[in-house]
Amino acid sequence: MTVITTFSEKQREKRWKFERKILRQLSLNDLKKDAQQHFEPLFPFHFQYEPFLIDPIIDAAIDSFLIGAEFSRFGYYGEALRDVRFRCEDELKDIYTQLFYILEAWYTYRDIGLDSLYLAVEQFVEKWWEKGFTEGTKRYRMRLH
Repeated sequence: MTVITTFSEKQREKRWKFERKILRQLSLNDLKKDAQQHFEPLFPFHFQYEPFLIDPIIDAAIDSFLIGAEFSRFGYYGEALRDVRFRCEDELKDIYTQLFYILEAWYTYRDIGLDSLYLAVEQFVEKWWEKGFTEGTKRYRMRLH
């Protein structure tokens, strides 16, 4: 008897394989260092005394990196960065809002406004999306996908 596999199972396995390969390019120390540099001005005391705040930030960076790597195939085939960015706008907005709502509860400078926090979250996610996009494009160019 043969085992019947569906197309969606094969597609999921291929995606997991690609994600495992692309995640080898990331360093957890680099993620932590970048998160601290980016968000420490907004949360000066929380990063020293409450290190659990860095975990959702790192998760958001990994998710945006993977989305950038996944959508990099469009860049490899000649689509502009802005157009590719527009393709995955919904996924990135989900990451923005999730991270923003997590960090909003810990934000102590309410009198300044939450705009600076949202801009910091947006820039952080965009930065890691672009890194994922460039790494994925490199892998497609070298035919490592």
